[in-house]
Parts: sequence; structure tokens; C-alpha cells
Amino acid sequence: MARRADRRLSATGATYWLSSYELGAEIENQDALRWNARYGRDGQGWLAKPPAQLLMDHLWLLPKSGCALDAAAGVGTNGLFLARRGLNVLALDVSLVGLRLAMERARQNGGNFAAVVYDLSRLWLPENHFDLVLNFRFLIRSTFTQYRRGLKPGGVLVFESFVSSPHADHPSPYHLKPGELLDAFGDFEILFHRVVPGKRKYADRPRWIEQLIARKPKKTA
Repeated sequence: MARRADRRLSATGATYWLSSYELGAEIENQDALRWNARYGRDGQGWLAKPPAQLLMDHLWLLPKSGCALDAAAGVGTNGLFLARRGLNVLALDVSLVGLRLAMERARQNGGNFAAVVYDLSRLWLPENHFDLVLNFRFLIRSTFTQYRRGLKPGGVLVFESFVSSPHADHPSPYHLKPGELLDAFGDFEILFHRVVPGKRKYADRPRWIEQLIARKPKKTA
């Protein structure tokens, strides 16, 4: 990407950095090329999808103001929705094509929404900065530590990703292991948690999805 966000994030206030980020240069790894091609073929179709049902069903648990991080944002559907509700949203994704679509929609909709092309395998977040962190259908385990670091005390994590069946012979490295997500955020206040079958099947078996909404503990005196 054209510029790393780390220093600016740690050295400036939310209002300034959300209004001053640039989209950044294109990343040319295989994930970026694959997602750029997908969004290039059907970007409007992706934009037409509604926000995640997990968000819509639990809006009462989410902050109505402050800073939100939309990790692996794609075309920004969830982040755009939250920006319209009053949050200052920073969307990170490996796809320049997807984030360009998100920014075009943000200019039409209004609200504080910014986007940075970012390799989330190298994620760095400023400490105690975000009121809300979203992670949907994406898994890089090194982000767990950064989400914990980046959330403010009392901030909320919303996480949804595929999870391997306890009976799987060869669990996918791209799926959560059973119990892994709760272990990673076990000291958080669990506001909602469940494992449900996804709509699509793989080899005639359901693809299981794990959902978590958890609040970072507030500091005590």
C-alpha cells in the first residue's frame, strides 16, 4: 500500500485520521488479485447485499457513536451501514477494487467512512482506540491479539467465521477450531455466542459458522 497507517493512528485523534486517510496502492498478492477479480466482475451485486444478519439482530448491543474498525471489509456493506448510524468507520481490506466501490457508495450516503488497502496478516492497531471491531467471514489468527489491543475497555467485538466440525477428519486451517474463539476472548464479557449451520454445504455436509459478540473488560481502579 502507498502509506502505512500505524504512526498516524497512534499519533492523531479519530476525527483527523478518519478524514485524512487515502485509499492506498494496490496489493499484488494472490488474495488481492482473487478478490479484485471477484469485485470487478460483480461489485454492484456485492454492494446490493444487506448488512450481516448478526449485526441487524443485535444492534442494541453495539455502540451508536465512536470509532469502528471493519476488518476484511470487502465492499464495506457493514461499515457503510454503521457509518450511516453515526459511527466513524475505518474499513481495511486487501482489495483495492472492493474498497473503491465502498468509497463511492460512502460519498453517496454520507457519514464518516474511510478505507485503507491493508494486508491484515500484518495488522497493527493502536492501543485502546476502537469502540467496535467487526470481523466477518475472515480468519487470520494473528489478528486476535490486535483486536484485543485495539478495542477500548468496554469496546465490542463482533466476530463471525467458519468453524470446523468437531468430527472433521481434516479440519481446514482457514476455519476456526472448536472452542478456539472462546479461548481467545475468554476474559471478555460474552454477550452472544452460537454455532449454526451455514446456508451452503460442502461435500453434502453443512458448513458451520461461529458467531460471537463480546465486550472487552473495563479497567478497574
